[in-house]
Amino acid sequence: MIIRQSTEELLAESLKELAKFKGVDKITIKELTANCGLTPPTFYNHFRDKYDLMAWIYNRRVEASIKNFGRGDSFEDVVCKWMEIALEDERFYTNLLKNAVGQNSFRYATNDHAIKLLAAWIKARHNLRELADEQNWCLRFYMRAISETINDWFLGRREISSRELAKLLVEWMPAPLKPLLLHI
Repeated sequence: MIIRQSTEELLAESLKELAKFKGVDKITIKELTANCGLTPPTFYNHFRDKYDLMAWIYNRRVEASIKNFGRGDSFEDVVCKWMEIALEDERFYTNLLKNAVGQNSFRYATNDHAIKLLAAWIKARHNLRELADEQNWCLRFYMRAISETINDWFLGRREISSRELAKLLVEWMPAPLKPLLLHI
């Protein structure tokens, strides 16, 4: 049976294929769309820019990784899954982390998305309309710290396993977040 890919999936596969041969910062929208038989206007109907596409590729996996959070998966399990997503396609994610930098980069877009997902999860799980200012600031601080620590680990020597790093990241969680993310 033939399974039709969505336009987003076609564009994602095209980017991944092109990224095998060059840095993502050097890939143009024209090149990306020509590679999968689409046009630049079609690309812009789905994504703002190539950084938005890069984030979409990772973020849909992150969304799937939190589905069992609180229903069998601990926060440590979730953090470990985030690292495993990148490890599954190490060459691609290394390219993204090294060559997609700046304010609208892959790092910021994926981290901002994870912050929004966790904030929504916390509000739903704890029946909160909004997070307190301190909780919001702690969540942003903590998620930025997690993101940069994981990026350093991923691009570095990886002297500890993803599970060991996830355990450390949970240990280092700010106190205001612990009742929201650990006691579930």
